[in-house]
Amino acid sequence: MVSQNEKHSVTVIGLGEMGSALARVLLKQGYAITVWNRSRAKAERLAAQGAHIAETVLDALIASPLIITCVADYPTLTELLHTPDNAKAISGKTLVQLTTRTPAEARAGEAWTKKASVDCLEGAIQAYPMHIGTPEGAILYSGPRAAFDAFQPALKTLTGQAVYVSEQIGSAAALDLSLAGTVVTGASLAFLQGAAICHAEGAPLRTYLDMVESSIIPGLLLSTMRSSIEMIEQRDYTYKGDGAPLDAWIPGLQITLQAAKDAGVNPRWNELVLGYLKQAAADGHGQSELAAVFEQLRNP
Repeated sequence: MVSQNEKHSVTVIGLGEMGSALARVLLKQGYAITVWNRSRAKAERLAAQGAHIAETVLDALIASPLIITCVADYPTLTELLHTPDNAKAISGKTLVQLTTRTPAEARAGEAWTKKASVDCLEGAIQAYPMHIGTPEGAILYSGPRAAFDAFQPALKTLTGQAVYVSEQIGSAAALDLSLAGTVVTGASLAFLQGAAICHAEGAPLRTYLDMVESSIIPGLLLSTMRSSIEMIEQRDYTYKGDGAPLDAWIPGLQITLQAAKDAGVNPRWNELVLGYLKQAAADGHGQSELAAVFEQLRNP
């Protein structure tokens, strides 16, 4: 078992923008770093900062008790790692897998690591490369709690927030795809759709941004999200008179859709959102809270 205070060696496999950022932060914090990348030029830039370049993936796996992978996708990861020689080399070590993949892919990867007697932590990065090594960065981890605890100092070096989620290996991936892949992109596209309508009608974009920051996000949006989780957990979407039922939301969204069309803005986003609410109302939730759309989303 690695000591909590030991600055052990770390291998980083995959040196794209994110992988390189991870390696640089570890180097700055005094860790002995071994790196491997298909394109040697990226590894050489880190070698100039003190990293050791492994000639092969096998050499990289042998070099350190902690291996961090951050490559393009799951097929690339399996191609690089899943060989008999690599399984022997990595046996007894800890793999922190930071390649974006689905929960099902995470479970498939865990099956290989268990056969190889490897502790695998599935990590999901909630940050851009510029946030690595800063308090703004966060990485979610799922897998063996003992492995997370053993390497927590190194994991906290990578981002200010090293968040342990669950023993179930797919949990971090599920949260990642729900947060970055759904909330961030969905909310950003909704924001941009609103910006398009404002721009087309001459409404000041800075005022739009100010209102989103000062009122919508901390007020309406967070309040709706918090109450929605409570309703989902209780499976009770009864309208209690302190918000608005779906039947009250729908006319407003119909007007928003018409406004987008009138402004010459692409209306598909508004049509999609309105369609979800109309279907939920048709399913008997017209007098339910907005959170009732969850039932339509989870089981269409």
